[in-house]
Amino acid sequence: MSLARLWGLPWLVVIFCLLLTPQAQADLAHAELMAQQMHLATSPYWLKLLHSQPLWSGGWISTARGEHFFQATQGAHDPEAELLADLTGFYQVSNRPDQDLQCLLPARFAWLRQQLGQQLDAPLSSCPQFQQWLHDLDVDHLTLVFASDYINNPSSMFGHTLLRLDNHTAQQDPLLTYAISYAAQTRESNGLIFAVKGLTGGYPGMYSLLPYYDKVKQYNDMEDRDLWEYPLNLQHAEIQRLLSHIWELRQVAFPYYFFSDNCAYELLVLLEIGRPSLQLSAHFKSYAIPADTVRAITAQPELTDGTHYRAASATRLYTRVRQQSPLVNQEAQQLTQNPDYPLTGSPSDQAASLETAYAVLDTLHDSKESPAAHQQRAQFMLRLLNRRALLGTSDTDPPLVPPPSNPAQGHDSSEFYAQAGDRQGQGIVNLGWRPAYQDEADNSQGYRPGAAIDFMHLEAQYRESDHQVHLNHAVLLDIQSLAAREMFFPSLSWHLALRADDMPWDQNGHINARESHVISSGLLGAGFTESTSSDGSWLWHALLDEQLLSGPYLRQPDAGTGLDMGITYQHDRDHVMMQLHPICYIHRLGCQLQSKVSADHTWAHDLSWRLSWERWQAGQRALNTTTLGFFHYF
Repeated sequence: MSLARLWGLPWLVVIFCLLLTPQAQADLAHAELMAQQMHLATSPYWLKLLHSQPLWSGGWISTARGEHFFQATQGAHDPEAELLADLTGFYQVSNRPDQDLQCLLPARFAWLRQQLGQQLDAPLSSCPQFQQWLHDLDVDHLTLVFASDYINNPSSMFGHTLLRLDNHTAQQDPLLTYAISYAAQTRESNGLIFAVKGLTGGYPGMYSLLPYYDKVKQYNDMEDRDLWEYPLNLQHAEIQRLLSHIWELRQVAFPYYFFSDNCAYELLVLLEIGRPSLQLSAHFKSYAIPADTVRAITAQPELTDGTHYRAASATRLYTRVRQQSPLVNQEAQQLTQNPDYPLTGSPSDQAASLETAYAVLDTLHDSKESPAAHQQRAQFMLRLLNRRALLGTSDTDPPLVPPPSNPAQGHDSSEFYAQAGDRQGQGIVNLGWRPAYQDEADNSQGYRPGAAIDFMHLEAQYRESDHQVHLNHAVLLDIQSLAAREMFFPSLSWHLALRADDMPWDQNGHINARESHVISSGLLGAGFTESTSSDGSWLWHALLDEQLLSGPYLRQPDAGTGLDMGITYQHDRDHVMMQLHPICYIHRLGCQLQSKVSADHTWAHDLSWRLSWERWQAGQRALNTTTLGFFHYF
């Protein structure tokens, strides 16, 4: 062992090395030599076990931080030093087997034994705690779980993925199993602070093992998020490798990044640990959006086996309300205010009204609810249960919840497009790129209807009128939540945008197709959305918004108040949107009307074409733009 390597090892390991018998020292030296000759330290699988990533300047860096994760002082930066330190530690078998390195790092030990074979002739430790943990979990199958987006929470606006550990009890009730989840460790309730720290790695991310019913309660019941479950076809040995690595990651933290090293990316690495032939994480080096990783996993041949949809409590309630008569719903609404309200319908209708009222009160949970309000709601629910019990059992089956479009079938979130068209009689060509996620004109199949998140979207436009390329749009963030109002839940629709656009205004404040200026804007709007279809294929919205503009052209900031009205229709591969946006500004820009119509048709999973028409009108002047373009999602 070289002196340089010796300095990279903890002194405790050095002392152990010196205490080895001559035969053990010879075996260790031979194992180290074979490992170096086989270049195991630079093996992709070894680097994954260390969570090491290449540096631009050369070398490696591991993002893992844990007391027992690295045995070499420079193990986070030197995979070979860590490998040699681990080999030394694996030869140390004590009378406290649970503290032996073989038991602390079972995945590394198993892989090195597989690679070195008889050359790693270390005595085996019994590892009773690790073996008991595996026995108690008794895992024979894994299921990928995707919790749909929760757009009102920055930490969950793109959805969340986790792994369910299935065993024989899962055949009877999956809620009795456990789930592996990776998340930021924080109690921060301020969404803005969470977003900033989450973008900059300000929180530690850690794996947790929790009862699956806890996750279902959190997502399905408390946050009203649908769950999609995808059983995975992993063999027993692959599952054991994955679980062994999870054991190694106890109390190990990683910098949590909202868009890159998040739940979705770390789960991909776990699957690659289980099945080394998978190459999933390599496609998500810059950012990993949970829905994209679900599509990457389900696209692997024979890796997944079907899909199971678990509707959220609110989704089940909405389905019930839509299928019931107006009388049942009206009396249920009265019961939520007065549990002794007299009912007039048939016994089956009365039972439905009582059950619906109970479900409404149960869904109206709020962590900020006062003790008095919570007590009153509990008393109302108990009274409703007592009245329902007096009616006896019902022959009516609970309503079936039709599953929405599968997230695995949606388009990928990154987008590149090219458009050609006419701008007030002059030709234009648009080239655009968006890393994430979904805008209002995209086909919403596989996404939540009415939800749009446009992030870091750039569009350049070549104009025949001046033979120049202009920065047409630069979107920092544009979030739109058009949640359709339900009878018992009058959801608020809202829109938030931070962007810059090339506006067609001349020096006199008039619309002019041959002159434009880049204007920065911030917009905040709120209103309501209605749906005339149970599946959300038709959405009608009206939002009152406030807009603040700034830029050299304006000389001083300008503010405006507008009304955003629109209709969207989504069916299978077709998406149509119509929008009117009248707005009046305080200073030089006056009142204007912006109109937009787009028709998008998906003709392959990752390709679509879109016909768009926009009109910008102020007074007697107007600017019309028509484009036809092809959009590629990746």
